[in-house]
Amino acid sequence: MTFNNVFFIFLFLPVVLFFNFIIKNKILKNLFLVLFSFLFYAWGNPSTLVLLILYILFNYFTGLEIDNSEGKQRTITFVIGISVQVLVLFLYKYIKLLFPFLSVELNVPVGLSFFTFSCLSYLIDVYTKKSRAQSNLLHLSLYISFFGKISMGPIVQYNQMEKELEHHPFQIQLFCDGIKLFCIGLCKKAILADSLSIVHTNLSASSSVLGSWLFAISYMLQIYFDFSGYSDMAIGIANMFGFHFNKNFDHPYNALSIQDFWRRWHISLSRWFRDYIYIPLGGNRVSNGKYIRNIFVVWFLTGLWHGANWTFIIWGLYFGCLLLLEKYVLKDLLEKCPRFICHIYTWILVLISWVFFMSPNLTQAFGVLGKMIGINASLFDMNALFYLRSSVVLILIGIVFSFPVYEKLESYVLGRWKQKASIALTIVYVVVFLISISYVISNTFQSFLYFAF
Repeated sequence: MTFNNVFFIFLFLPVVLFFNFIIKNKILKNLFLVLFSFLFYAWGNPSTLVLLILYILFNYFTGLEIDNSEGKQRTITFVIGISVQVLVLFLYKYIKLLFPFLSVELNVPVGLSFFTFSCLSYLIDVYTKKSRAQSNLLHLSLYISFFGKISMGPIVQYNQMEKELEHHPFQIQLFCDGIKLFCIGLCKKAILADSLSIVHTNLSASSSVLGSWLFAISYMLQIYFDFSGYSDMAIGIANMFGFHFNKNFDHPYNALSIQDFWRRWHISLSRWFRDYIYIPLGGNRVSNGKYIRNIFVVWFLTGLWHGANWTFIIWGLYFGCLLLLEKYVLKDLLEKCPRFICHIYTWILVLISWVFFMSPNLTQAFGVLGKMIGINASLFDMNALFYLRSSVVLILIGIVFSFPVYEKLESYVLGRWKQKASIALTIVYVVVFLISISYVISNTFQSFLYFAF
């Protein structure tokens, strides 16, 4: 089941919200949420629920054992707990990469990477004594399986959600903020991302410079609105149920450098690697040699996390190289450059990264990059000209709204007209929601891109 599904929007979510509101007992409320989270996750493929339940039980008993052990036994239990789950993730996602001669291919359960990282967060937090082991199986089940985050994140660390697992009361302002975020996310996905997907798909075979640029730019905008749209919807759902999740995207295409970009893009994943890999390795408080090692370890793992393809690994190492280049070579220059130059610099380098990310292999990635600079490519073709004319407004809207234009406009209007503006904005959100629903109904269903990871 997905958030941009009519059944989810008009039946599943309202039913769960209704019962969550009328049930006052905290234990029953959490039990109800866990059962419906199981239903959400098992929808369409019930067998995957078995793996999820095994993960929950494994982490429950492993966490208790870590908490109740000392010395060497504690460390052994922790290492086994981490290793087993990493091994399962590798078997599902990377067996073809590690053993290309095998004919075995496992279907990766939806959300496996995301809830595995949640489980690893739990065990690491218990081992490092950021948190005590969760003695309540229901609370741990809710943390791992909550339907608002299980499929594609955000990756909420256990220590961030721990205090709200037992009690997450209904809060009217938080509920309203959640509805607003859900509407914004649905708009991003249904209106912008899915429309840009059509442009991207129809230019995949383009052999011209113009077509290749439109192909890459449409994907760059599509993946942002698709994934940030999902994140907005997920955080909005969490708000409706009384949970406070941090934002997962902060207008990354408004960044002034690659380092700034990664402060804004998929923030929960960046924070996970920072807190559980980068800082334990020593972070930046080490010698230059170890710092370079730390950067490459983190970015190799970031690329590998996304899938069993060399394009993802190159994508990760590419960003690692850029971050080192900015630290040791470009830092002073970027600080002195005009902002619009920094924006162009960041956009071009990020655009190149998305060519690797979206390509099925390195040959095709370099082929697209080559055509973008005129290698074995005509200047334009009729298909590219058609999509330039038909989608130029869509692309411009996508570029404009990848910057914090709307937020600044909303803040200005609310600050000046207050109550009248609030009523007007409510009407705007209702209209946006209805238009988004019309797109969902009229267009061919398109799943979220990050379901693949």
